[in-house]
Amino acid sequence: MPELKLKSDILAPHNVKTIKFSGDHPSRILKIIPPLMKNIFKITSTKFFEDSVKWDTSSDPTSFYAVWRGRDDKDARTSVWVIVKIQGDETEKDKKGNLTIYISGILVTTLPYDNAFWKVISQTYSRVFYSEQRRRYIAEARRYLEILESEIRKQLEIM
Repeated sequence: MPELKLKSDILAPHNVKTIKFSGDHPSRILKIIPPLMKNIFKITSTKFFEDSVKWDTSSDPTSFYAVWRGRDDKDARTSVWVIVKIQGDETEKDKKGNLTIYISGILVTTLPYDNAFWKVISQTYSRVFYSEQRRRYIAEARRYLEILESEIRKQLEIM
């Protein structure tokens, strides 16, 4: 069945929040991010995805990279996707290093239709009746992303 898919960037116009950190043991954030995402967005384990966790130990400093995604279903049609990417390095000897965290989010609405008539009905419904609800979901998700950012800053002791 075809579907009309509407995507909205939650952090528009900036698209991504960036946190930079230099200091002691930056790789500790790899253990901190997943529980924070699950608690703040109330994401269950079945809707949380660890896309990638990579380490390059071939040289000093050791480089690491991680990506996590979480889906927060708002209703039968709409979901919020929160994405956190981390890239950093850490020395073996004194455990000092650098870290960059990228936080982003997308609101995805899917409206199925069977034929051209229902496609027009779905588009009209989306524009006339459902757009206000989508704006409320975006405002709520933006607030949660700000909470996530402040909690990460608190854990890293960045103010």
